[in-house]
Amino acid sequence: MNSTVLRHGDTAWLMTSTALVYMMTPALACFYGGLVENKNFLNQLFLSVVCMAIVPVQWCLFGYSFVFGPGNSAFGSFEYAVQLRAGLVAIYGEDVDDINAYTVPSLTYAAYQSSFAIITPALISGAVVGRMKLIPYMLFIFLWSTFCYDPIARWVFCSRGWLYQLGVLDFAGGLVVHIASGISGLVAALIIGSRVQFDPDVLATGQTNLPYTILGTGLLWVGWMGFNGGSALSADGIAALAIVNTNVAAASSMLIWMILDIVKGKIQRQSAGFISIPGVCSATVVGLVVITPAAGYVQPGYALLMGLVGGLIVYIFLTSKKLFFRVDDTLDVFSCHGLGGFIGTILTGALCQKDVNSNGKNGALYGNPIQLWYQFIGVAVICAYAAVCTAILLLSMHFTIGIRIDRIDQVRGLDNVAHGVLEHELPVRPPSIKKMKQMNTNAATIVPVDQ
Repeated sequence: MNSTVLRHGDTAWLMTSTALVYMMTPALACFYGGLVENKNFLNQLFLSVVCMAIVPVQWCLFGYSFVFGPGNSAFGSFEYAVQLRAGLVAIYGEDVDDINAYTVPSLTYAAYQSSFAIITPALISGAVVGRMKLIPYMLFIFLWSTFCYDPIARWVFCSRGWLYQLGVLDFAGGLVVHIASGISGLVAALIIGSRVQFDPDVLATGQTNLPYTILGTGLLWVGWMGFNGGSALSADGIAALAIVNTNVAAASSMLIWMILDIVKGKIQRQSAGFISIPGVCSATVVGLVVITPAAGYVQPGYALLMGLVGGLIVYIFLTSKKLFFRVDDTLDVFSCHGLGGFIGTILTGALCQKDVNSNGKNGALYGNPIQLWYQFIGVAVICAYAAVCTAILLLSMHFTIGIRIDRIDQVRGLDNVAHGVLEHELPVRPPSIKKMKQMNTNAATIVPVDQ
């Protein structure tokens, strides 16, 4: 068929990474679910998990072909639709030659990239908590995957893509996954509007099931090793580097966040250090997001620095956003993923090193300042395209089928309105002794029918 030598170790690692990244979507559901009110808890879980039903179908029908099939620098084709011939060609849909030879079957790569396509739109659900209709949401996921995610992935991940050829570096999805979803989440929050009970001066909204958030954070951290490590496409030193960088960045971001929480508590004259559980969980995600575009291009020391910088900037933004950022981005999708992805992408342009990864480039600190310019171009293009595409899709649906839940149903909660789950009722107080005696007296006056 071709001259590519398939390596069983590489294939096994990529298949394992596929399973790890698939796990991240239900992990995200737990992470988000723990941060919302009880009345929207099950709905928030569903908004993430339903992407596992919609996106793989889209990916099999034409998504993979649009991103990695034959075509031009902006768009693929229908040639590999319904996975046609996908197992008979090299990954990226290109002819195999001695220079561009990969060591895993293209179907393995297709499955791996499908897991990325699933979790990206699921991230957006955190920006529209408790106020978007279910059927329009599912339709939006399908359309957004087709018209927004697929072109962006083509430009950045495919070696024929124009941003890839320009020189933009994105090892595992800082641009494609996090900036795209963060910007789209912000636009969705603006178009759909705030929740009925939204108060921008109150940072905590719900947070009634925080054990789920802690569990989701841990599972996301584990899954991210496949997210970044698997992006090496082989079981080698680059994969190991990506995993080490992933752990170091997450840990350093979490550490700086806890220090800042304690310092803030001391400034506010709290007797003991106050560490926010939702904050620590968000810090972990921020560190993971920031290192994603650079995981296979920088040294571990730089990964530690990126986690610290990302955690510091996002912490300051979140603690002060009520002064200037009054959008109901309920679970901080833009703050953690959009801003975190921006920080990571720009720092990649400064800290990347060809000595670390020969497939990468030197950054601004290593005599190649133009790399920063390429990274800024990538950020600007992805932000603009994601914003416009999301706005067109949501506004079209808003003026046709409607996308926003009405006020009364928002108060009731989407667990009841969208899924038929009975509302959570307060415990009923037992009747008083006097009332019980009255009830017994009334019951005694009832004459049986057979008498």
